[in-house]
Amino acid sequence: MAGVSGMASISAGQQFRAIAFLRWRLFANGFRRKGGAGELVARLIVYPIGFLFLLGPTLGAGFGSWAAVSAGKLQVVSMVFWGITLLQVLVSINISPPGMSFDPETLIRFPVSLSRYVVVRLFLGLLSAATIVGTCCLLAAAVGTTVARPDLAAIVFPAAILLAITNMLMVRMAFAWIDRWLSTRRARELFTGFIIVISVGVQYVNLTFNPGFNRHGGEAQLRKIAAARHLYHSSQAILSHFPSGLAGASVVNVAHAATPYAVGNLFALTLYAGLFLMVFAWRMEREYRGESLSDTAGAAAPARDTTGPANAMMPGAVLPPVLSQTADAPGFKLPGPLSAALTKEWIYVRRNMMQLYGMLGPVAMVFLFAGRVGSHFSGSTWTFPAAMAYSTLGISALAYNSFGLDAEGIQFYFLAPVRLSTIVLAKNLFSFAIVGAEFLLVYVVLAIVASRPTLPVALATLAWLILAALVNVTVGNMRSVIAPKKMDPSKLSRKQTSQLSALMSILLMLVAGAVGAGVMFLGISLELPWLPVVVLAALAVGAAALYRAGLTGLDALASKHQETMIEELCKAS
Repeated sequence: MAGVSGMASISAGQQFRAIAFLRWRLFANGFRRKGGAGELVARLIVYPIGFLFLLGPTLGAGFGSWAAVSAGKLQVVSMVFWGITLLQVLVSINISPPGMSFDPETLIRFPVSLSRYVVVRLFLGLLSAATIVGTCCLLAAAVGTTVARPDLAAIVFPAAILLAITNMLMVRMAFAWIDRWLSTRRARELFTGFIIVISVGVQYVNLTFNPGFNRHGGEAQLRKIAAARHLYHSSQAILSHFPSGLAGASVVNVAHAATPYAVGNLFALTLYAGLFLMVFAWRMEREYRGESLSDTAGAAAPARDTTGPANAMMPGAVLPPVLSQTADAPGFKLPGPLSAALTKEWIYVRRNMMQLYGMLGPVAMVFLFAGRVGSHFSGSTWTFPAAMAYSTLGISALAYNSFGLDAEGIQFYFLAPVRLSTIVLAKNLFSFAIVGAEFLLVYVVLAIVASRPTLPVALATLAWLILAALVNVTVGNMRSVIAPKKMDPSKLSRKQTSQLSALMSILLMLVAGAVGAGVMFLGISLELPWLPVVVLAALAVGAAALYRAGLTGLDALASKHQETMIEELCKAS
């Protein structure tokens, strides 16, 4: 007991410094490991690109606020604040926060009080893309308002800072509870549908009311804009009671010499921040008490089904039954391990919301954009190839971490009497099936809402797709072995691949897209519509030979990196 009381007497500052030092050392030492130099180079490339993407919304918020306030339309400041809040939520969903150097839930094993644990969980991962984007945009909006009306500086900056804190707490609270709800498969499936509906809905609103996409809309477009304004004004009485509305109302109140009301708005905004903090702390308190978020946490061990392929990869299984099962189509027979691995991949996709979102989301975007593009560029040679390239870009990175969902089950692959290249082949075949399904869906969507591509264009696009898919999975297979990363489908904010793998996948697809576009442009210039089909088909044959060579040497590569794979995929999330 003396040791425990001695540990409990450590000050909060000492514990926070120890945790900060631990995280820093783990982060720094991570670059000394095999592949660490590549990760460092990837970060040095990605961060400046991210900064460039940050400039757009930031400058837009600043200039938008300046223009609105200069024109005397102070109520537009609330709309800017609302837009920034929605942008922050969308960025939170689509961009993962920085990867943790360690699992913060392990801190409950040490004598850390609940209040200190809440503070640590609140600040760990605070510098996420969503928080940075939201804070910069809000400060830019405050600067733009101040430039137009210097007398509003005393209210707009406190309002922007309070709203930034409130939004940050709201996002952290929401994601903490979303992770709790996503601990069940059914909730993950429902949430996937919710994300798709929200993402498609935002793009639909953008396409419908953005003048840039409706330059020839005429009276119909004006009626849509008028209806949107009427809806906004009708709901303004409700929206003004939420954080973004309160922050905007405080600026309007000061401009109209109603300072007490402005102070009341800021006080209400502070109450919102306190409420979000309390709900976040409530979630952390349950986690601190040892609540498990596992799908199988409540399942009794004797009742576990050891015959289903989904359970074969669970820790604790004696033998992976999935490797001996088959699920062949009528009249079509595959080798047992290959067929069973395909079945397992199908189960993984059904239970992984991010893969479903990556597959279905781009097709929905193509459906929305194709109607607009097709109306202005009917019969364009580039519509179908561009739509296909966009649809496959979101799922290309998944090939670079094909063992991520297997997690601890990677051990059974090395124990089972089956080549790892056979398992990888099954994963690749399933990826090819997904790409083929994307091809058919995009083709049908374009045929319905725009115009059906000509046969040479369709075949050239298919040849390019085969080329890109083969090269992508060839490199992805090697990266899956060299730099695997454990994935947890119940955690919305977990990255799918390492930073370097994600960068490589994007660069590879860009290069493949440039090659395809160059060949297509050559065919158009020479007025030889079938030339791209021949050239891209020949390149696809070469890519198939490259893929076969890479698959042949995969077993030796996996044997060389076996310890690294087991270490990375079996560690705590």
